[in-house]
Formats: sequence, C-alpha cells, structure tokens
Amino acid sequence: MAGRRIVLTADRSLMTNYRGNFLYGFIACGPYEVVPEWVFDKVFCPPVETDQITGEAKVAQVGLRRVESALLQGYKRDDVFIANPDYLEKCIGPDTKVVGINVMDPLGMAPVTTTMSPEKLSYVAMKFKRMCAKIIQLKKKYNFHVVVGGNGAWELAKTDRMKIHGIDTVVVGEADELALDLFHDLEKGDAPELMHCFVKNIQNIPVIQGPTVNSLIEAMRGCGRGCDFCDVNKRSKKDLPLERLQQEAKMNLNYGFDSVWLHSDEMLLYGCDNRNFQPNYDAIIELWKGLKSLGPRFVGTTHMTFSAVCADPKLLHDMSEVNGMSNEKWLATNLGIETVAPRMVKKHLGVKTKPFSTDEWGWVVREGARILNENHWFPAATIIIGWPDETPDETQYTIDLIEDFKKTRMRGLVAPLLYQDFNEKNSMHFGNLNEAQFTLFWKSWEHNLRVINDIIPIIIRNKTFGPPMKLVMYGMIKAGTWAIMRYLRGLSKDLFNGKLPEDIMEKYARSRSVNAPSYTR
Repeated sequence: MAGRRIVLTADRSLMTNYRGNFLYGFIACGPYEVVPEWVFDKVFCPPVETDQITGEAKVAQVGLRRVESALLQGYKRDDVFIANPDYLEKCIGPDTKVVGINVMDPLGMAPVTTTMSPEKLSYVAMKFKRMCAKIIQLKKKYNFHVVVGGNGAWELAKTDRMKIHGIDTVVVGEADELALDLFHDLEKGDAPELMHCFVKNIQNIPVIQGPTVNSLIEAMRGCGRGCDFCDVNKRSKKDLPLERLQQEAKMNLNYGFDSVWLHSDEMLLYGCDNRNFQPNYDAIIELWKGLKSLGPRFVGTTHMTFSAVCADPKLLHDMSEVNGMSNEKWLATNLGIETVAPRMVKKHLGVKTKPFSTDEWGWVVREGARILNENHWFPAATIIIGWPDETPDETQYTIDLIEDFKKTRMRGLVAPLLYQDFNEKNSMHFGNLNEAQFTLFWKSWEHNLRVINDIIPIIIRNKTFGPPMKLVMYGMIKAGTWAIMRYLRGLSKDLFNGKLPEDIMEKYARSRSVNAPSYTR
C-alpha cells in the first residue's frame, strides 16, 4: 500500500462519540488500571464509525476538521486523510509525508486527569502512548514527519518529550491560518520544532467539511475574561456567524446526529461587544432559534459563566424555552467557580465576575446555580484546590459555598480540581493537601454523592442503551462515586496521622460565617 500523503489522527480516547454524552469523556481521565479496557472501549467510548478497509474515520474532532479544511485549500482531496488510530497501518505507507496528531491531554497533566488519576496512568495518556509507539514504528519504516497540535500540545513542548514520542513539531495555539504553509514545510523537512500561533482574522478559520465528534461545532473562541490560570485567556474573542454555524450543523445532522452542541469558552458572551460583559440577548436567542430551526432535538453548549447567567435570567429562560426543556428534559453545561474567597477572586479571576463586582462573586455563584436549576440546566462546576497563595481561612469561603449548596438542594456536580501550573512549578498534589483543602475536596464529593441520582438519568439517557445496560450503568456510576469517597477516606488517614474525614470536618463547619461577606443583594 502506497499510503496517503497527509494523515490526520488523534488517540483513541478522542476518536469516539462518547455514546452521545460528553460526560463519558471524563472516564478517559480516570486510571487505566481501575476500569477494564473493554469497558472503556465498548461500553462508554466505542470508536467512531470507521471504514474497515481504508481506516478512514467518518467522524472527527472539530480541530482535526479545521486542519483538514485548511489543508484542502492547497492539497488534493485524496491527499488528506483522517484516520482511526487503530487502523494507521492501512493508510500510512511510503507515500506518506506528514502525520498530524490532535491532542487534548496527551501526558495526563491537565487538572481533571491529575485529580482523577493521582500517581496512576490515565486512559488518555495510555491511549496516546500506545498510538505514538505505533507511529514511531511506522516512521522508522517510511520516514515521514510528525506534527502535534491541539489544546494539550503545551504538554509536549519540550525537546525530550518530543523525542520520546517521535514528534518533529509541536504547534501551540491556533493553526488555522498557518496549517497549509506548515505542512508544506514539514514535507521539506524545514519546519521549526515549536510554533506558537493565533488566528488574527476570523475569516481565516476554514469551514469544516465533514461531521464532528458528538455534533460539536465551534460557536466562538476565547472569552476575554482574563483569568490568570486559564490558557484560553491567550486567545482573543471571536464569534462565528450564524449562517456559518448553520452550515456546519447541517453536516452533522445530515450525518445522523440528532442534536447540535456548541463549543465555546463562554457561550453567553456570544455577540457581546460591551466592556461590562452584559450578554447580548438578541444575538444568542437568534443563534438558538436559528440552529433549532434545522430540526435537532436540542441545542446544547459546553461552557457558560455564573456571572452571565445572573446578568440576564430571562436569557437562560428563553434559551430553555427554545429547547423545550422541562422537568423531564434537562441539559448539562460546564461553569467555573474556582474560588469565592474575595482576595483570591480579585487576584486570579480577572473580570470573570463582570458585570458584577468581585465582592459579589459568592452571591453570583449561588444565585446563578439557582437560575440554572430553575430553567432545567444541570451545572457541572469546577473549583480549584491548592492555589499556591491561598490560606486555610480563604479556603473556608468555598467550603461554606458547598455547605450552602446542600441547604438549597442545588442540582449539579461540583468538580474539585487540583491546581495545575502551566510552568509545572507550583502544581498541587494530593500529598500536599492541608486540612482545609482536604475538607473542601471531601465536602465537594459528599455533595456529588447526594446529587448523583439527579444526574444519572442525564448520563444514561441514550437511545443505544436498553434497560439492562442502563441498570448496569447506574450501578457502575454509583460504585465509582463510592470508590472516590473510599479513596479520600484512606487519604485522610495517610495525610493527617490516622484522622478520619469526620475528625476534620467539624473544625471547618461554617467557622467563617460571622465574618463572611453578604451573599444576598
């Protein structure tokens, strides 16, 4: 077999539709040793539809589709090929010049993975290493060049890591404008080892030309909020126009997907051009109605912020109304809490609280959660544990928040994530947790254990599952949650001289309530 000239791929943890539920993707962040591989590959994350003869993946990440479209501006259609990583031998050969890899978290260094797989090899890292081992063997045989890009490319941007994984070039940032020139340089062996690049003109982001994983399309890039711990902050905000989004959504609906998912770093800032970060009601409702008119069951989105939710409750209500959401039809979305300690908010969260003040952030989060639940949105909210400069008294503010979620019966997950430093100098590890940080971690998972029955119907809502499989999934999710609590109980003994969580919790039970800022307005 001669092989394709340009082969684009991603590791197997990304080449899946997650059975139509992005929440299953978090399983890839879990430890490889705990969940049997057949459960990952068959139950939660079966592969995308693939041509068994050629190895072509019929569905791919939106990032790979962008690069594919950029390359087709200069290469022939037959020269550019998106492959399932399990079939690379079928499409790589003597005529192959470049293999491009899209990565999300290749070394398992991102916050979710380091939190879910402490000191263990995660599925996402294992699948990436396995794919690289195969590519290295093919590279020795056919002498092509390997380039890596995507959200997790920063993890590989060191010479020793590139060498170990057989990589010639790492691209950090947005490659849409430079992809064609880069691949030409790679073919000539004249590409740099490391590139940092960002799109300057939205018109230079090419339209995708094939269906994407889970029907996900980009509504916007960047957010402009300015949080100092977030890589997204490096990108300027860009909104893609409705007509273009409809064109890309139709590709996914025509393929057979029954919903539209919008990727954004802050969906409720779509169309926003004011410095107060007040949502643009008309632009977002027009977007939702314009996409819903194409016939999907619903229009979902990956990320919002609590401040934008609070800034316009009617907007969220009307989005839900367009979707036909109800007590029987909820959607999940991701939001960042990170911390509610006033000094930490002012120092680290940029303008995440706008149009509200930093001092109002505690109220904004509580009120935003209420508004989301009232309109049938299930928040999956992150908090950061182990900030290098956070005191135990400041951790207490966020502990109090979790306690208030218990009182108000907030329906939503709280994902406690260990602080990760992109410079890899001040990253947090479980072995470094103090009592306050451990308490916050424990109380977050106590909360999740209380609400898990609320989210299980969302998690197992899948037309590919029959009643027996849904029962199995229910049991596995409950068992997984209990396993996390058991791990934390053992960790408490190891860290605090045999103390159990119950021995520590009482010390942090609303101890700051007297001095806390007002959470009402």
